[in-house]
Amino acid sequence: MTPLPLARRTTGWFFQPVALGRVAAMRFLAGAFIWVDWWWYMPWILGHRHVPGELYQPLFIARVLPVFPVPNYWIVVGTLVVLLAASVPMMLGKAPRLFGWIVAVAYFEWMIIAMSYGKVDHGKFGFLLLLFLLPTMPKAKWGDRRSLSEHVGWGFNLVQIGVVCTYFFAAWAKIRYGGWEWVNSATMTWAIIRRGTEFSTWLLDYPWMLRASQWGMVCFELLSPVVMFVAAKRVKYGIVAFFYCFHLTVYLAVEISFLPHLVAMACFLPLERISPRDIARRLRRGKGVEERRRNFLPWKHADSRSPIPHEDVPAA
Repeated sequence: MTPLPLARRTTGWFFQPVALGRVAAMRFLAGAFIWVDWWWYMPWILGHRHVPGELYQPLFIARVLPVFPVPNYWIVVGTLVVLLAASVPMMLGKAPRLFGWIVAVAYFEWMIIAMSYGKVDHGKFGFLLLLFLLPTMPKAKWGDRRSLSEHVGWGFNLVQIGVVCTYFFAAWAKIRYGGWEWVNSATMTWAIIRRGTEFSTWLLDYPWMLRASQWGMVCFELLSPVVMFVAAKRVKYGIVAFFYCFHLTVYLAVEISFLPHLVAMACFLPLERISPRDIARRLRRGKGVEERRRNFLPWKHADSRSPIPHEDVPAA
C-alpha cells in the first residue's frame, strides 16, 4: 500500500535532511549561552541558595514529578557546578551525547529553581527543547555539509516548532487574559514609562504609534507559523532576520531580552557553512599575502612622513 501524497509530503517536510555541521554549531552556541546565562543574563538565580524553603512553590511539572527537592545552598550551587562543567565538553564536541544529557537535565533543574518563586519566562521554551534534542543527534564536526541526516532534520524541526509556538501562544495569552484591550489600551505606554530608554521615550508624545505597534506585535506573533511552510530559503532567512530585528527593537525600547529564544532560533540558519578551520586558514593566508606584498613592494608601505631619499644636486 503506497502512502498518500499528503502523507508523503508531510513526512518529507518533517524529516527533511539537515547537514551535521549545523549540529556542531548549535552545540557550541547552546554551551556558550549557558555560561552567559549564569554570568550575565540571569545571575540572580544563584541568589536562590539563600532563599528560605517556605517560599518555594514548585512549577506544575515539579509537582507531577516529585523528584525535585526543595532548593537549598548545596542543591543550587551543585546544580550550577554540574551544569557549567558539562557544558564545556558538550560545546567542544567531546562525548556530546553523554554531556548533552547531563546539561539538559541540569539546566531543567536550574529552570525549576529559577521559576518556582513567582516568575516564569516563556522565552526559555525553545532553548529547553534544543537542549533535550541535541543529545539525540550524532556526533558532528564544524563545517560538515556533506553528511546529511533526517534525524537531525526532525530534531531541528521540533525546535523550530517550539520557537514558533512561543510567538503564537504569547499572542494567544495576550488576547485570552488581557482581551482586545491589550492592543487598544496604553500597554506600551505603561511599559515605556516603567522601562523606557532613550530610544523609546520620545514615543510617549505619539500614542497612536504605540497603539499601532501593539497591533503589529500581535499580528506578527499570530502570523509567525508562516515561516515553517516557506519553501524558498531566501524568503525563510529573511523572515528569521525580521524576527531578530524585532527582538533587537524590543530590547532597545524596553530592555526586554529573549536571548535563549534567539539561540534556539539559530537552528533556522545554515550554520553548517561556518568552519572555524577555514576561517583561520583564510586569515593566515591573508596575513601571508600581506607580508609577501610588503616584502615585494616595500615603498607601498613606507611612511609617507619620512623624507624621500634623493641624489645630491650639484650647485650651479
